[in-house]
Amino acid sequence: MRHPTAQLSANHRPAELIPPGVHPGQVVVIQAPGPSYAGRILLTIAISGGTALVIVVLAFAFQTAAAAAAAAVPTVGGASVSINLARKR
Repeated sequence: MRHPTAQLSANHRPAELIPPGVHPGQVVVIQAPGPSYAGRILLTIAISGGTALVIVVLAFAFQTAAAAAAAAVPTVGGASVSINLARKR
């Protein structure tokens, strides 16, 4: 048997679990259930989804800020630069 609980899983009752004077067929061995990973998996998915959402929102905000800055450059005094660049093309 490879695992420590394999003997109990196979419904074999070790002698140290049977009280003295009791018939082995009348003994019921209760096992604790295995660990549940559902909470950990859901937490990992929630964190990953939240991180992706934050990255998308930051990218959208950066794009909006860059577009606003590009639109504001000609009004600040860079109109001559943009006109000169447009003529060279």
